[in-house]
Amino acid sequence: MAKQDITNLINEVKQTEKKTSIQKVVPIKEKKIETLFSVYIPTEKLKQLKLLSVQNGVSIKELINSAIDEKYFNK
Repeated sequence: MAKQDITNLINEVKQTEKKTSIQKVVPIKEKKIETLFSVYIPTEKLKQLKLLSVQNGVSIKELINSAIDEKYFNK
């Protein structure tokens, strides 16, 4: 009896129409305003930068960008 119920259920599923979604999902393309730039610096300077970033509550990236802005772009 259970096998017949499963067979009926399978047949019902096969007979149902598959509904396709109407909405097409398109990812938003964002322009990158940053570029990855790697540079080697002495280990001791990196340690000092990490310590400064923790003390000031900013990331190393923010610390370096603000230093570059102040030194070369007068911001």
